[in-house]
Amino acid sequence: MSAYTKLLDHINALTIIDTHEHLVPADERPWGLDVLAEWLQHYFSCDLISAGMSESELQAVRDPQRSITERWRIAAPYWHAAESTGYGRSLALAARDLYGIAAINAGTIERLNEAFKAAHTQPGHARVVLREKSKVALIIRDTMPVPYRETDDLLVYNMHTENFTSPAHYSQMRALGAEVGVEIHTLNDWMDAVRRQMEKYLNGQTRVVCLKCSLAYHRSLRFDKVTYADAERAFNEFFADCNLPDWRPPRKAAKALSDWMMHFTCRVADDHKLVYQIHTGLQEGNGNVIYDSNPTLLTNLFLEYRNARFDLFHMGYPYVMEVGNLAKNFRNVFIDMCWGHIVSPEAARRALVEWLDAVPANKISAFGGDYCFVDGIYGHQLLARQNVAAALAQKVSDGSLSPARAEEIATWVFIDNPKQLFGLARFLDAAPASPAPR
Repeated sequence: MSAYTKLLDHINALTIIDTHEHLVPADERPWGLDVLAEWLQHYFSCDLISAGMSESELQAVRDPQRSITERWRIAAPYWHAAESTGYGRSLALAARDLYGIAAINAGTIERLNEAFKAAHTQPGHARVVLREKSKVALIIRDTMPVPYRETDDLLVYNMHTENFTSPAHYSQMRALGAEVGVEIHTLNDWMDAVRRQMEKYLNGQTRVVCLKCSLAYHRSLRFDKVTYADAERAFNEFFADCNLPDWRPPRKAAKALSDWMMHFTCRVADDHKLVYQIHTGLQEGNGNVIYDSNPTLLTNLFLEYRNARFDLFHMGYPYVMEVGNLAKNFRNVFIDMCWGHIVSPEAARRALVEWLDAVPANKISAFGGDYCFVDGIYGHQLLARQNVAAALAQKVSDGSLSPARAEEIATWVFIDNPKQLFGLARFLDAAPASPAPR
């Protein structure tokens, strides 16, 4: 038996931790019960656009009110062009293993859609896919429910900080302040309310386990150290007469305010030794500004807030070696491969091989599906298991690792590392040992 086969057998037996998902509950899905409408909510739809599909064609293909065969005729040439990408392969694996469809094409799309509908009308389908078929023990869902409620013992949550760092309207600040008993009139009031909100949920008594910053979608990740006066001046713009009425449109927070408040949230994270998940690398969608998301732009935060722990998302792709350098150099920087195995399976394999030469093995988390639907998670975890097995098998073959050490690292990256980083032991101990019966 080859090193790869032995490692894959070991990895396939693991019940893993998933560091990042956007799962939408079945009763809240806006796109209805239709395979193309659901599967093209994100990711593969971007590859179809990249392959040449127009926005109007995408909207037509997503429309469950139209015939599935008519929609497939529109999608087919773009689908064929993109089906070999990580996004395409993830969905093909789901079609094969969850619905018994060996290939997605004009001859099978109707059967796939009918099988999809039949499965998703079964009670507990999502839980079976996640717990039984994907063998996921726990998921960090992006983001915590608002208002906060605990919805599922499979889920813990992160807390987004964009509303803290880049508020869009005074009414938004007023509502958050009311939740924690603070009237918002000054920047100091806002900082007090933000601290109280963070400490209210990140106190070890809820299922909120970390912070999350996605500002790389909207601005550079370079957060400069600015003066209080500059931040206050920007904050006070929200109180101009023209900005106060609730019906006025949102406004973009000035960089000085965003910079100041990002440093403030890091300071609270530093005080409480919290984990801060940060989006780095590729942004979802088409046509964004990739250099805004270079993880090296965060270096000043790593240097200053040494007790906070920064979990760098998406393997930083395409800045994968920069992420490795940061994790090697900083005690408080960690690598998260969420999304990575479908962004580029080959890049994920190569990155892990190189990281294991440079970065301590306790600093890497191997999997986060990053999907809003369960079928994608199934396909992604399968690719992730294969990728990690292939990377570790290469290290065994070249003599860098013994077979036993390779198996140990596999267990670390899929279970022990995220469990330790996010403090998940209390949730795992309480989780049921097996999925609910169908």
